[in-house]
Amino acid sequence: MKRYIIVLLYIYLIVFTISCSQTQLATHITKHVIRNTETADVEQNINIQTSKPIYKVGNPYYINGIRYIPKELNRYYEIGIASWYGPNFHGKATANGEVFNQYDITAAHKILPLPSLVKVTNLENSRELIVRINDRGPFIENRIIDLSLKSAQLLGMQDQGTAKVSVELLDYGPHLLVSNNKDINTIEVNENKSYFIQVGVFSNATNADKFARELRNENYILYKVSVLTINRDNKLLYIVRIGPLEDKEDLMYVKRNLERNNIDSKIVLEPS
Repeated sequence: MKRYIIVLLYIYLIVFTISCSQTQLATHITKHVIRNTETADVEQNINIQTSKPIYKVGNPYYINGIRYIPKELNRYYEIGIASWYGPNFHGKATANGEVFNQYDITAAHKILPLPSLVKVTNLENSRELIVRINDRGPFIENRIIDLSLKSAQLLGMQDQGTAKVSVELLDYGPHLLVSNNKDINTIEVNENKSYFIQVGVFSNATNADKFARELRNENYILYKVSVLTINRDNKLLYIVRIGPLEDKEDLMYVKRNLERNNIDSKIVLEPS
């Protein structure tokens, strides 16, 4: 009889211990879920609070032991490597509180004010694009700008991932805090203007690049030939142009040579 009672007590003790362990495990899981839910709520509130776009220069900051000093500059021009970013950041807040859309013509820069307007030239194919800076980066050695997916596509560098580019500051300030749907190329740029000769407008980037290459191969073309991408009435256009040309005699010389070769052209004033 004693053995029977002892066995029953032992079984009861085992069941009780298992029950307690399950209760503790359930309590732990519940706390974990609550903690994660609370954290998610906090993160969501943070995103909501920082989603209001602001004009921002920012304080000096460190990334990977390197100090970066954001500043307002009168002039900025740099040559280096451009990269692009997209899906992993799509829909997230940028450094100045805008929502990153990989299909907008935007980019990230380490020190320029947010937002800024820059002209990016792909030095490997001479395509040019006016891009709005609204984020910080890239923080990889030798890279000077991180373009959105759309910007990379328009500059013809999406497939290879990186390209050698020049970046020239055109404008910055609170007046550039515009809707992402606004035509970026209609923004007035506070910059001196230069003369260009426009020799073709294409709806197909490949055709524009081909025509630009043909012009570069002509002996009489001794000046820069580039392809500028603009968005007009929600339609992308690729403008082949020669310049800038500061000297009026050079301007007329090139135009006359184009006419001799039956190439229609017109003189335009554009940001230099």
